[in-house]
Amino acid sequence: MIFVEAGQRSLRSFDSQLIFAEQLNARGFNACIGSEYLPENAGRGRIYEAAKFLVDQEEYQASTVFILGAEEIDDLLLSSLRQKKLALETPVIATGRFKSQQSYVGAKARLAYALGREANVIDLTEMQPRSILPTAASPLVAELGQGPRPIRQKTAVTVVLGSIELDTTDTLSCLARMSNQSAYTLRIIVSGAQNEAIKASPFSDLPTLLYTDLSPHSLAGSTDILAMFGTGVAGVRMATLAVELIAAGGVAIDCTEDEALMSAGAPALLGPKSLFAFDGYLTGKVLGHRAMIAQQASKSPWLQTVDIARLEAAARLSAPAPKTAPSGRQTLFLPTNGVGLGHAQRCTIIAKALPQRSKPIFAAFHSCVPLVRREGIDCIPLVARASAEDHINANDILTYRRLSAALNTADTFVFDGGYVFDSVYRVIQERRLSAVWLRRGLWPKGRSRPAMLRREGIFDRVIVPSEAFDELNDAYSYGDHVHYVGPIVRQVDQSKSEREALRERLADRFGRDFKHLVVSMLGGGVASDRSAQLQALSGMFEKRTDCLHLVVTWPGSVVHPSAFGWTNTRVVHTLEATSLGLAADLVVSAAGYNSVLEILYHQLPAILIPQSAPYLDDQERRARALADRDLCAIVTERELMKLERTVSDCLDHGETEVYQAALQTIEPPKTGAEQAARLIAEVGGNHG
Repeated sequence: MIFVEAGQRSLRSFDSQLIFAEQLNARGFNACIGSEYLPENAGRGRIYEAAKFLVDQEEYQASTVFILGAEEIDDLLLSSLRQKKLALETPVIATGRFKSQQSYVGAKARLAYALGREANVIDLTEMQPRSILPTAASPLVAELGQGPRPIRQKTAVTVVLGSIELDTTDTLSCLARMSNQSAYTLRIIVSGAQNEAIKASPFSDLPTLLYTDLSPHSLAGSTDILAMFGTGVAGVRMATLAVELIAAGGVAIDCTEDEALMSAGAPALLGPKSLFAFDGYLTGKVLGHRAMIAQQASKSPWLQTVDIARLEAAARLSAPAPKTAPSGRQTLFLPTNGVGLGHAQRCTIIAKALPQRSKPIFAAFHSCVPLVRREGIDCIPLVARASAEDHINANDILTYRRLSAALNTADTFVFDGGYVFDSVYRVIQERRLSAVWLRRGLWPKGRSRPAMLRREGIFDRVIVPSEAFDELNDAYSYGDHVHYVGPIVRQVDQSKSEREALRERLADRFGRDFKHLVVSMLGGGVASDRSAQLQALSGMFEKRTDCLHLVVTWPGSVVHPSAFGWTNTRVVHTLEATSLGLAADLVVSAAGYNSVLEILYHQLPAILIPQSAPYLDDQERRARALADRDLCAIVTERELMKLERTVSDCLDHGETEVYQAALQTIEPPKTGAEQAARLIAEVGGNHG
């Protein structure tokens, strides 16, 4: 275990530790950072990045200690070295940019006093006489000779705005024009202040990234052309990005006011200092000549000064054992709903339709795990957010760690959800996965389309399972990567004899005969509180001795305690809600995607009570589409008096027969699970 330490504890030094630890890990070393280095103001992005490196130093034995920024050593570092009680054979390497021989000797003396022996101190000013960021604690190195860069359909261009002030709309409109170019894809790296200015402008949909949204290593891997603006290099992260990109055969364009890259001897192009001239320069002089530019850059002697292999040799680090290549490829599904299980059910249907050569695996929240494993599919359990008091990103950071451990570069990642979480975004970029977004539509009014689609570009394909009726199929984005498939629905066969046998088992189980069986499936109580509707239903069925009312929920769902105090109402936790619905005389249901499709495809007489939580799809619109065709009754969540009349109409006045007759005249669309599975398999087959 290589402990990466720093001469001083600061946000800037911590960035250097993160960068160097990731570079060592990419080379096959096992690097870590003591948790005491995590700054209080680290910010969300750094916490995700640090999650894979932070350790409690007393729990691990250091095989090597690597100290960055040794030109400035504080007492905290010296104390940390003493506490480690390192064995005499444990190497201690320190790097720094020393202004004089005296400062170099002073650093060696301070380290020797703390260690009781000499440390191997490397002066980076000798290895890198012309650093692009002389103040960086990071060694600013990269791996050379990584082979040919991946060929993308469109050139990926990353622009670092640096110190440019966004005080006019002209600058933003220029960036907006560039973001709509067909010749390349644009990504803009901005500071927090710049990002706020963009969000508050009419150009809030610009493809921006904060400096800490992705590591420099990941940014370099997903960039073909890098352009830097402003004055100087915008910190150690952007300096590392430039070094890694050039070392990997990418094209760097120096548009800085002081020509920071060119003056350091880096093999970069000298570009225009104005954003307004950049697009013409890029399309006219760079895009068509990338291979030639990269070939010329590869001959630059400057590259040898940033070769990480030279630093490893100077540090006398033993080459790690080569990593064993993973056997086979896998397709990992991440359904994001941990209670309703609609996402998980949809994903299992598609996973079972994958070709035999594909190896599906799931990562899902605890309530989804039984459903997934029942289908014979392995599942990595995830941890849901326990309470509002938890750190807002705590469980997603853990999800990110588990996904990172489970996925390899050759794998396919399938995400089913509305909002692309940081864990999903990061692991796709860092592992360079082929990725598919299963994206449901019917977003409610007021939901920000730009915010929802902001991260669509990281997916190779977007698969949209359709609704049952055309007027419900909204289009949110366009392009060859977007594919519409038929509805994804789980279908259950139940004969008349099986239906009667199930009703008899229910009568035996609950110790009472019944004429009418009513099944309520209103959700788990997390998306929106349905206790009022359940109370109203239970109260009206309490007066009907010929009825058995089952409140059906998924295992692990939340049910209000008041549902358990009735004679004619029973709460049932089951994964076979559809079978109970087929045996029922009436189904009372929310109007979610899965529920409505199961009602249509199984021709179940139903009363729909749409949920209305702001982060759900537009359930009322879906329910209205059925009710307008006389396929069901609809009762909004506040119409409790209407609910009682509607139940009576269904059970006492033949309304269920009306709905069943109408349902039999509807021919629902062909289901799309096999088409979705084929599209996912194609993405995996084309990867690499």
